[in-house]
Amino acid sequence: MGHQDTIERVANFLIGIAWRVIVIALLVYALMNGVRAAYSYGHGLLYSHAMAGDNAIDEDFVISEGDKSADVAERLLKEGFIDNADAFNVQAKLYEAEFVPGVYTISKSMTMVEIIQLLTQEGKKYQELVDKNLVDAEATTTAAAEVETDANGIEVIGGTEDEQMIEQDAADAALRSQEAEQYAGGNASAGNTAETDSSLG
Repeated sequence: MGHQDTIERVANFLIGIAWRVIVIALLVYALMNGVRAAYSYGHGLLYSHAMAGDNAIDEDFVISEGDKSADVAERLLKEGFIDNADAFNVQAKLYEAEFVPGVYTISKSMTMVEIIQLLTQEGKKYQELVDKNLVDAEATTTAAAEVETDANGIEVIGGTEDEQMIEQDAADAALRSQEAEQYAGGNASAGNTAETDSSLG
């Protein structure tokens, strides 16, 4: 009996060790897979790659009014320019990207970072151009209004036809003034002639 008990204790001990080894192996395997998955995910967030080779064609990509980074990322993912919308959003935050509505030319041979940089830089140029045009238009309108007010003494509204009418009225008034002066001058000359004849007589 004593010998059999010893064998059973040894067997149970070995079985216990085997189970511990199996559990530890499973934990190590799960940990390694977790580390690998975390590394892969982090690598995907921080390092981007192109979806196609250098021979990919250029395509139009539209950013609509009110689109946020998540909207742009989802559309890029849907159209095949990127393969990870979360990575795009992270990269956009890192680069402090601001997306301006418009039509942009991009390619699937561009990496995610290159797409973000192009959309950001071209968007800034477009916004600066729009702002400049608005300022120039406002300055031109203000200057035109000031010139019309200084020249006519009133604010002219209505465009070319109103301006022509005002110019015509001014010309008519000048003509009437000239005719009145000529008439007054003629009467004065006639009066002087009559006085001269009377004195001679």
